[in-house]
Amino acid sequence: MKTEVKLIFHPTLGKVHFRKSRKARYLRLSIDSSKEIRVTIPISVSLKSAEKFLNSKIDWVQKQLTKIDNRNQFTLNNTVNSNLLCKKEIKEIIRDRLNELSQFHRLSFNRSFIRSQKTRWGSCSAKNNINLNIKLINLPADLRDYVIMHELVHTKVKNHSKIFWNEMAKYYPNPKAIDKKLKKYNLELL
Repeated sequence: MKTEVKLIFHPTLGKVHFRKSRKARYLRLSIDSSKEIRVTIPISVSLKSAEKFLNSKIDWVQKQLTKIDNRNQFTLNNTVNSNLLCKKEIKEIIRDRLNELSQFHRLSFNRSFIRSQKTRWGSCSAKNNINLNIKLINLPADLRDYVIMHELVHTKVKNHSKIFWNEMAKYYPNPKAIDKKLKKYNLELL
């Protein structure tokens, strides 16, 4: 059976996508960074019930839409014009900083890759290969360094356990606060 999708114009929220799903167990409301509102509906729940559910969540939806607007505005106001640099120069800047921080803190890695990614600032593989997002160039230098250090610490601790955060705290007094600051930057808009 095909997934049924219905687009409804809500008087307060505008376009809302209602989608029936066999996998859904509960009504679910989500909003993506482009402010598309989706309601996922279990097969056993009526569209009318889903609309009532949405109406009960209008305040929450409006708060989320405001947060997205603020985040998008913050991102647009706080990025550098990376168009002035070519990709090769950007990769060189990021790779040089990775090498500097690695040597200074004695955190070695195997190989590095700088790519354009949609969902991650960086990652560290089981073989200690570090992937960094080319869009890091758009972050303030302190946050760029934080992302690089985050991945370098993953060469020692492969997860986000308490041990990892304790290790991060050796380099940043309050790493979770910096992590929260990083979330203000919308990767999709950079």
